[in-house]
Amino acid sequence: MNYKQLNGVTIREGFNKFHKENPHIYKAFEEQALTAINKGRKKISSKLIINWIRWNEFLRSSDQNFKINDAYQSYYSRHFVETYPEHIDIFEFRKLRNEEPGPYMNVDDGEISFN
Repeated sequence: MNYKQLNGVTIREGFNKFHKENPHIYKAFEEQALTAINKGRKKISSKLIINWIRWNEFLRSSDQNFKINDAYQSYYSRHFVETYPEHIDIFEFRKLRNEEPGPYMNVDDGEISFN
């Protein structure tokens, strides 16, 4: 079964709902990405940042059921470079195979598309 079959929505729709309900997650993602950039990192991993957030939420939160779906990692990195286009090279992007159309790196012109 795929994400839509399991959840009744696309990954993008699930991300949008999660992001709206948990804006502090993107704030933490943004802070950690900017920290890495300010320390001179040229490439960073959205997976690493999300796992750091998971660990810290686990320690801080009283919600024992809090989860961040792995499928949302690429959406957080795309959202970050939409906000900070000067850092478009900090993450590696691949076309998302699970959605059509979906946000992906347009290899023809080097622009990022979120439509």
